[in-house]
Amino acid sequence: MPPGAQLVQLIEDPSIAAWAPVGTSAVGGIRLGVQDLLARPAPKARALPAPRMPRPRAEPSALMSVAYVMQTLAEVRDAASIVVEEAPSSRSAMQNYLPILQSETFYTMCSGGLGHGLPAAVGVALAKPDKKVIGLIGDGSCMYSIQALWSAAQLNLPITFIILKNRRYAALQEFAPTFGFKADDKLAGTDLPDLDFLALARGQGCDAVHVRDAAKLHDVLREALASPAPSLSRWTWLDLAPNFNLQPFNQPGDFQ
Repeated sequence: MPPGAQLVQLIEDPSIAAWAPVGTSAVGGIRLGVQDLLARPAPKARALPAPRMPRPRAEPSALMSVAYVMQTLAEVRDAASIVVEEAPSSRSAMQNYLPILQSETFYTMCSGGLGHGLPAAVGVALAKPDKKVIGLIGDGSCMYSIQALWSAAQLNLPITFIILKNRRYAALQEFAPTFGFKADDKLAGTDLPDLDFLALARGQGCDAVHVRDAAKLHDVLREALASPAPSLSRWTWLDLAPNFNLQPFNQPGDFQ
């Protein structure tokens, strides 16, 4: 909550009201409550807040940053294209560098569950066949449901999958202290050092390219987004491949 802000929630469910960690919850009929608010006098006019300061540009580096990937994707994608996202550990860079400019062009999971994003991209592409769909998925998240690539290929859906590869189940590692793990505890099964997403994509019928030069990122993304078929571009930190699975990394490492 920003300083000076106040949160008020109108909700019909007492259990949700009781769970709210901050603010004031009013339990009652939402429809009646909104009608009552609309019937009240308009609030006094107030000055507009100061405009948001522009983010500093992300620059290419030896290992591509997630911010640079998001910034580049924002520059080359059509504002009407649909982003289906499941990359929890990359979300702050996504929010800062990948603005969503039109309604109904961004979908994400509504809870902490993992594995939703890859098949959700397939579902959105089926529901909106006239739109280009971009599946923006972390490498850990996509391994919960990698077989969605096969469905995309079999149905010949116009999806570009971008896999943000940080070589680990980063979200699980970040949640670990909540469940009693110490900072130096080894979390078994949460490292993903040698996954070859190009092979996984091609084995299920999707095009895939691996690019290691950040200078080629714009062109690779443009080609991938122009493709009418499912494709996977992959990069890791500074490693990219067009079309089906782009994989940037969240931390330094040997990214593919």
